[in-house]
Amino acid sequence: MFSMKVSRVARGLIGAVAVTCAATAIAACGGSSSSTTSGKSSGTASTAASSGVAQAKAVAAAAQVRPTQVTVSTPVGKSIPSGQKVVFISCGVPSCAVMAPMTAAAAKILGWTSSLINTDGSPAQIQGAYDTAIRQGANAIVTNSASRAELGAQIPQLLAKHIAVSQSSSTDVQTAPFIYNTSSAQENAPIGKDLAAEIVADSNGKANVLWVGLPFPILGPLSATFKSDLQKYCPTCGYSAINIGLTQIPQSSNTIVAYLRSHPSVNYVALSVGDSLDNGLPNALAAAGLSNVKIVSQGGSPTEFQDIAQGKWLAAVPFDDYDAAYQMVDALARHSAGKPVQNSSLPIWLVTKNNLPSNYSSPFPNVVNYNSEFAKLWGKTA
Repeated sequence: MFSMKVSRVARGLIGAVAVTCAATAIAACGGSSSSTTSGKSSGTASTAASSGVAQAKAVAAAAQVRPTQVTVSTPVGKSIPSGQKVVFISCGVPSCAVMAPMTAAAAKILGWTSSLINTDGSPAQIQGAYDTAIRQGANAIVTNSASRAELGAQIPQLLAKHIAVSQSSSTDVQTAPFIYNTSSAQENAPIGKDLAAEIVADSNGKANVLWVGLPFPILGPLSATFKSDLQKYCPTCGYSAINIGLTQIPQSSNTIVAYLRSHPSVNYVALSVGDSLDNGLPNALAAAGLSNVKIVSQGGSPTEFQDIAQGKWLAAVPFDDYDAAYQMVDALARHSAGKPVQNSSLPIWLVTKNNLPSNYSSPFPNVVNYNSEFAKLWGKTA
């Protein structure tokens, strides 16, 4: 197994696709595809192109406004039992455990306790973590990208003991004991629209874009939306795509630079998972003399945010760890109170140099007052 950075959208799925690459909406593993749509040489086409750029600028501008409210909106409206014990099971990637203290903070507002079980992400350790949580008397489990196929022996025990599992970034069908999933494939699709709009707006309709994908099924709707919206806003913009295989991730920057050298007209690179596919990409572009190429991404880490601050990276849509953690606890709170969970996507925020928070060196929430917003929904105070 190789070392890599993995975003919250992609994490937990590595084991399912490490041997063979899953089909996605972009090119096959290690391969590439390209398509460029040519506009009509008429005044009508010119007007349509201008209208598309104006629409993209409006979408990009709206996406850059920081959200002020969490997306869960319905108060629980019923007393939530206190004293519940929540166990956070990490998926084995450092970025998974980032949400553990956030989950603990949410649980504390409810009068619950929370503990963390770390794993290396292997099926054996994941199963062992669930066994431990069951032995410890957990009332609920919070995790990322759980796979029912890996938990065949544990699911009957979870059901028998009425232990609910709330998670994010899963492609599985959510049936008991799994009660909630945020950051699903369909919920991530609108991110593609914002990234496409930012490129068209920044280039004023003169973009030739390379989409860089990873072989994770959860990324399919995101990549498809990016392509369709790019071509909607800018029919004359160029589009091509490559998919980086899992074993190629450590060398992804070299692969991207090699593609750009052989396709010198490409002036934008869109990364499906920014913190996985970065690997020093801005420096690699500079070393190759590709100073005209700009980068956008879904996901990001302090490294990418620093590049944004320094003008080496155009824009990113960060994963909101805080809201995801609180959404998962919110689902458990509603479940324990006998109320239906409220399915909700995460707040989406397009971050550029102009609106990047000053505290980007550590994870930041998209909604500043997220904790008081959720506490209010629970009938509590943060």
